[in-house]
Amino acid sequence: MVAGPAMNLVIGILLFGVLLVGFGAPTTTFTSSVDCVLPTSARTTCADGDAVSPAKEAGIRAGDVVVAVDGRRNPTITQVSDLFQRSAGEQVTVVVERDGTERTLQVTPQLATRDVYTEDGSVAKDSDGTTKTERVGVVGVSIGQTLVRQSPAAVLPATGAQIAASAHLIVDLPQRLVAVWNAAFGAQERSQDSPVSVVGVGRAIGTVSSMSGVPVVDKVYTILGLLASLNIGLFVLNMVPLLPLDGGHIAGAIWEAVKRRAFRLFGKADPGPIDLAKTMPLTMVVVVLLAGMSALLIYADLVRPVDLFG
Repeated sequence: MVAGPAMNLVIGILLFGVLLVGFGAPTTTFTSSVDCVLPTSARTTCADGDAVSPAKEAGIRAGDVVVAVDGRRNPTITQVSDLFQRSAGEQVTVVVERDGTERTLQVTPQLATRDVYTEDGSVAKDSDGTTKTERVGVVGVSIGQTLVRQSPAAVLPATGAQIAASAHLIVDLPQRLVAVWNAAFGAQERSQDSPVSVVGVGRAIGTVSSMSGVPVVDKVYTILGLLASLNIGLFVLNMVPLLPLDGGHIAGAIWEAVKRRAFRLFGKADPGPIDLAKTMPLTMVVVVLLAGMSALLIYADLVRPVDLFG
């Protein structure tokens, strides 16, 4: 009974091991830096009289891995950028990893004028057509992500986090299916964390494989990540203690074992195997719900697929 879900779990762990140890985990990194504070977004090179950049004064270098900013460990690109922008004139503690060693640096963002961008990445415009700008704190670095290889000890925690995420998805499944229904039969867009069927998984893998201008390594990494998440998701789903899922059979076997042992302890005759036929009405309800969910997800993946890379 456990063999199927256990194999999904083992495959998921192995794939996460390949991803984290072989390729690395996406990690926020200072990808480049400048020597001065550029006064506006229109300027791309330093000129005489420009102030020295806070990054240079603090000793930040291109390639430094961001371990923590202002006490927040493993921050995202957005978290680092937002913190710098709202901390003009205030000292920010940045912990970076360089050459395998963690270094604590103090950086004070300086106030500068920068263009405002919309959600789609275009430059925002005022009502008169001029570029919209704002005064924000700048450091003089570009923030991106690079793959940093992890130790084998990071594999199980990453797998555990994915199990928790999959369990959370199942708990919220009714609400998410309502959103899928609204997207499939209405004008609502599907979110990137929407549940998908095998059709959606296949479409995602096909999209990644056919991308032009994307390095093969990045394609392989993304596909392996999808397969790892899929296997962990199948493990969690199959362990739900409802028939006809494997978890239902396992729960029945455990209850039978507990019941027989309890009878023996009290000197009673062996009650025999439990009658799972009594659960058939509930089992049929679960079967119908699973079939309906599968049909809905397949249809939604055909008419309104999830844009994982949008």
